Amino acid sequence: MPHLLFRGVNPEQVRAISETLVAELAAVCRCPEDYILLECVHTTALFEGKVVPSYPFVEVAWFDRGTAVRDLAAACIDRHIRSLGVPELEIAFRNYEKESYYANGKSLREPAAESVERQTESAERETESLLEENKRLKDELHKARKALASKSAGMGSSMSSKLYDALRE
Repeated sequence: MPHLLFRGVNPEQVRAISETLVAELAAVCRCPEDYILLECVHTTALFEGKVVPSYPFVEVAWFDRGTAVRDLAAACIDRHIRSLGVPELEIAFRNYEKESYYANGKSLREPAAESVERQTESAERETESLLEENKRLKDELHKARKALASKSAGMGSSMSSKLYDALRE
């Protein structure tokens, strides 16, 4: 993905730009070159009862990559087609949704809701465990401070008040 469908541009024209177009488009889309498919669709345009040349049109079917990447991809495609001497063309993007796309009979949808629930439950268990460990450590620290304070109290005034206050905190 992406899959480019060319109308109104003949196969020889597309073949002439295919290598450079695919290389640049792969860089723009951050995908391997072999993910990109170029197809020329035969169309017959009619106007006023006559067969006329089809208007140059490229349809890009892909998984949405955001506006910035789409703009770069459109500019790339436009530049390559126009380098053939085509004075004008239109480009349209059709976005596929992962939950509606299947490869070899398997959906590309995101993990099932059950998986998300399991991940949430696991995170909640981990949080509870960390909170219990934190409470245990706080209790130990409290006991250590208490023991230190009682030991310090038995020392009388041999300890400075600053050191005593620091140990209490």
